[in-house]
Amino acid sequence: MNPFIVLEIPPDASPEDIKAAYHRLAKRWHPDRYTGAEKVEAEAKFRELAEAFSVLKDPGKRLTMQQQLPKAQPVAAAAGKEPESALERTPEDWAAMAKAAFDEGKIDQSRALIHYAIRLDDEKPQYHALLASILEREGNDLRAVVKALETAVRLAPQDVESHIRLANHFQTLGMAARAQRHLQMAREISPNHPKLRTPSPKAAQGAKGVRGHAASGQKGKLVAPPPNLLDQLKDLWGRLTGKG
Repeated sequence: MNPFIVLEIPPDASPEDIKAAYHRLAKRWHPDRYTGAEKVEAEAKFRELAEAFSVLKDPGKRLTMQQQLPKAQPVAAAAGKEPESALERTPEDWAAMAKAAFDEGKIDQSRALIHYAIRLDDEKPQYHALLASILEREGNDLRAVVKALETAVRLAPQDVESHIRLANHFQTLGMAARAQRHLQMAREISPNHPKLRTPSPKAAQGAKGVRGHAASGQKGKLVAPPPNLLDQLKDLWGRLTGKG
């Protein structure tokens, strides 16, 4: 029995990830939720989960198991076969599993999986961008989100989405100069990107009528001043979150 496979976690999962995975699966396979033949299967699965958790919650046993597992090998993927165990999975397999878990709302599991994919191959910008999305969903460490996105744009300088996300996060952190830099880079990469479109003059005039009136010309004409960085980022954040 490979306890990591039983609990559906990567070999370098943290104690918190191991505990979270066990509770999630134990709840799913609790025998009280089943009857008949399904109950028998659930009881067997429940015992297997308990055994796997018993092994991995012990630091010594967990280290022994981790040392016995070599890094993921691309043999199965190269042969066009479906990976049968954690030993045959490639970094792409772990990343795909992380994305699937993220899409299903399994944040703890997705974070553990993408961390393992990055451990195997830290040169894939999409892995770091996914990590940033996971951390954004958790909402606990904005600076860790920024670090992941900065790695993503370092590896893929033309990643306009990551530049836009960085601009918003730097603005939130009060780092306007960095926010402006990434916003400008995003515009240079993709001038017509939907998330970078500014409101039409008519819409801007209506939205900023009060301020525009204060900035009216000598002839009394209503003139809407150009949006500043804060206005641009607020509008951009609204587009990103669907609230704009």
